[in-house]
Amino acid sequence: MSDISAMKQQSFPIPSFEEWKQEVEKSLKGKPFEKLYSTTYENITIKPIYTRQDIESLVHVEQYPGFPGYVRGTKPNGYIREPWKVSQEISASSPTEWNEIVKHDLERGQTEIHIVLERLGFPVTSVDDIEAMFSGISLDKYSLRIDAGAQSLSFLALLAAYLQKQQIPFDSVRGTIGMDPVGALAEKGQLSTPLAALYDVMADVTKWAKENMQGVKTVIVRGEPYHNGGANTVQELAFAFATAVEYIRACLDRGLVIDAIAPQIHFSFAIGSNFFMEIAKLRAARLVWSNIVQAFGGSESSQKIAMHARTSYFTKTVYDPYVNMLRATVEAFAATIGGADSLHVSPFDEAIGRADEFSRRIARNTQLILLEEAHIANVIDPAGGSYYVETLTAQVAEEAWKLFQQIEEKGGIVKALQDGFVQAEVENVAEQRKNNVKKRKEKIVGTNFYANLAEAPVQKASENNENDEKQLSSSALNEENVAQLQAGFGEKRWIETAIFMAVRRATAQEIEAALKADEASVSVKPIKQWRLAEPFEQLRKASEAHLEKHGARPTVHLINIGSIPNYKARADFITGFFEAGGMAVVKSEGIHTAEKAVSEAINANGTHYIICGSDESYTDIVPAIAKALKQANSNVKLYVAGKQAPDVEQSFVQAGVDGFIHIGSNCYETIVSFMKEMGVDLNE
Repeated sequence: MSDISAMKQQSFPIPSFEEWKQEVEKSLKGKPFEKLYSTTYENITIKPIYTRQDIESLVHVEQYPGFPGYVRGTKPNGYIREPWKVSQEISASSPTEWNEIVKHDLERGQTEIHIVLERLGFPVTSVDDIEAMFSGISLDKYSLRIDAGAQSLSFLALLAAYLQKQQIPFDSVRGTIGMDPVGALAEKGQLSTPLAALYDVMADVTKWAKENMQGVKTVIVRGEPYHNGGANTVQELAFAFATAVEYIRACLDRGLVIDAIAPQIHFSFAIGSNFFMEIAKLRAARLVWSNIVQAFGGSESSQKIAMHARTSYFTKTVYDPYVNMLRATVEAFAATIGGADSLHVSPFDEAIGRADEFSRRIARNTQLILLEEAHIANVIDPAGGSYYVETLTAQVAEEAWKLFQQIEEKGGIVKALQDGFVQAEVENVAEQRKNNVKKRKEKIVGTNFYANLAEAPVQKASENNENDEKQLSSSALNEENVAQLQAGFGEKRWIETAIFMAVRRATAQEIEAALKADEASVSVKPIKQWRLAEPFEQLRKASEAHLEKHGARPTVHLINIGSIPNYKARADFITGFFEAGGMAVVKSEGIHTAEKAVSEAINANGTHYIICGSDESYTDIVPAIAKALKQANSNVKLYVAGKQAPDVEQSFVQAGVDGFIHIGSNCYETIVSFMKEMGVDLNE
């Protein structure tokens, strides 16, 4: 026992950074230490180790949660008293179906009612629709999150008319019913209503809510249009904050004060796959926003940011979609560690179609497991004090502030969008992402790596959003209602007039028609919304269409040289390489002579062949196979697996080899080239 007690009192000496570095350099076996450094899409250099010295100059490290500038959280107790809201977005095909789904999900752990009107699945046109949607749902028990798009006037008016009809006090409603016209402009490229008119509505709605719905925020600032365009973390933050400042100035010009508008803004950020970067993003967002509001003269309370997070649509895949569960789990974990106030976890089939009961349950339960079983809410600011996360937080905040200032110098976010600055910045990073995916430097499991061609696809019923839009645009307008609305709007009484007319059965379309002005609205180049997996998904779809049309996938044939250990590594690499594009790979047994290889290749009747083996085995057999095969059929294409020395490659090419496929090859471009040569229609 005395020996054990003595052991407990002993401690290992703390190694210095130099001692650690010396050991690392030994393990690198001559490679430079800088080999361990990496650079992110934000152009931030990531070191292999962080120490106390990295955070010594960071003031916010010594701050407590709940105190300015709120890096460690806006509440002293974190999630302990009030956890984040489980805010799953819900869509349906009709108001009654939506009502049933919401009731079902609220009973099973959802804590906030979340709607994105453009993805709702049906048009909300009248008070009757609102009544059908919220029938039997106690709005005083659950907060709302309504993303109304470019303008929220019509939905808010219909909801207010419903509340009056049901004699439900306005001040019992809490949450967010918000508009984001600049976000809609960036996403779509144009608006149906001039920005000045939308800012008039924003200011009026904000004033009205302060007096009547004190628990409701009225402005949303979304980072998703930039994230889903391929933007990096710094860009998403900077463009979001530039948008928020645009709204602040517009409302200040219309008579509001900073302490009235800043607390009404609710941010929404996408959470991508870089775990620590996303944690740092949310923490940096609190710091930057605090500084911005402080610069406008806002109080400490007004400097607190409200943040919704949603796991990334950008990172999700159509093929092997169950891997999306893992992606969403990691992203949700980052969002909660980062301190989001509410969270939507993407259903694993989000990229395929509308979620069903199973995919909704898995997404919702991901949050509940983090809360109830992983006990994330029991620790205040879990990332606080981490040398790496604290350093990364400061770096992200600094770079986001610099880019934000650049946009301000250009005249603000709208001017920057009009000039194409924002689009160019996003496209630059998007191209980097695309190239890394195409070269498989960025791995997407189940898509450009480990594709499973035998997997049965997840089937979804077709949605009728187009029909909904046609029905919405073709519904008859009551011109008298439109005229009365226009008269009220002309007197700068937007929300009051809209509610008054909604009570008298005016529709959402009539309210929106009355808002439109003769003057042209601003238009910009839209930021294309896409997903990282799309390039390879398009190849897979083209291959499947070819299979359906011709009875076989586009096919490559392997000529494996020697014994299994000699060719297996490269044969496996080539198989995964081409299966990423949905192509079939036909493998041969180990071949030891050029004559045998050529004979089997001719009998296979293929068009594209790849020789797989070791560099040593290639020396004599590759030139012999190339010469004989090209003599037998000059139209076939012959490639060699693996990068060779320049002189070796030159000799192989002279013998008839068409190219080399290796880890540095552009997988996407190679497959596209092969498919075109095989006559595959890539536009199907």
